[in-house]
Parts: sequence; structure tokens; C-alpha cells
Amino acid sequence: MDSELKILLTIILVAMEVVVTEQRIPTTVEGPFEPVTRRFDPSLRRGSDDLPMDHPRLKKNVTSIFPEQIALAISSPTSMWVSWVTGDAKIGSNVTPLDPSSVDSEVWYGKQSGKFSSKRRGNSTVYSQLYPFEGLFNYTSGIIHHVRIDGIVNQLSNLIFFILSN
Repeated sequence: MDSELKILLTIILVAMEVVVTEQRIPTTVEGPFEPVTRRFDPSLRRGSDDLPMDHPRLKKNVTSIFPEQIALAISSPTSMWVSWVTGDAKIGSNVTPLDPSSVDSEVWYGKQSGKFSSKRRGNSTVYSQLYPFEGLFNYTSGIIHHVRIDGIVNQLSNLIFFILSN
């Protein structure tokens, strides 16, 4: 009962604050707004504590061709995107990007596990950040795959099994 009373009092206080100030929080639809600049607070800690590249928490536990960072995104009532990464990202002064045309981006899918009756092909790309001067490490990503599965009318509410191929 004590915790319920605290929650109720908190809700009442928040409601009173809104009523007393009579200000509502503006939405982005009402914008654009004038930017507000604040001075940097020098008491804040600067920099970051990056993990070294050989730290055990950064160790890859699979081979470079194994799909990682799998993402599913509904794009319409009848379609979805499947995205994933294969290959190893590289960081250093002399990095060579992987060749995305060296692999296929395919998703096999179906309504039963192990029975993949449909296949869609997509595209792949590589992202690189290369600096034109010494002192900074360059970066190139693994191969990023994107496949759109479309025409799956009334199936997105059902369980769909899929396997990624590259």
C-alpha cells in the first residue's frame, strides 16, 4: 500500500506541475524552433573509455561468412526487409574494402521450419570511412546485405521461417 500511495502522489504532483505552469510540451509538427545553445559544462568528464580492439568482449565468435546483425523491418502490409552483415570490418591505416559483388544476398523463406519454398535476392554494399591524412584510423565495414521480401499478403501476422544465404 505504501508504494501505491507514493506512485499516486507522484502522479498528482506531476499533474499539478502541468496545471500550474500551463505549458504544454511542443511537438515537432509545431516547429521549426529557434535552436537553444548552452555553454559546455567543464565539470563533465571528457573523452571516452574505448575498449582495445583485442579485448575479449570484442572477440568474434563465428567465422567471417556467418550472418550477424540480422535486422527485420516491416515496410508495408505485404512486405519486409531483411538485412544482415557478413565479413569482418577492418580498422587501420591501410584497409582494403571487401568486394560486395563477390557474394549473393539471398533469403529463402517459408511457413514451416526446414521447408523454404520461396527465395528473394537483394543487394549488398560496403561502407568505408577513409581519411586523407595520417594519424587517424580508416574504417571499412563488412558486407551489408539487404533483401526485400514482397508479395507476402496476409502472411506478416503469421510465423515465417527464413534462412540467409551469401
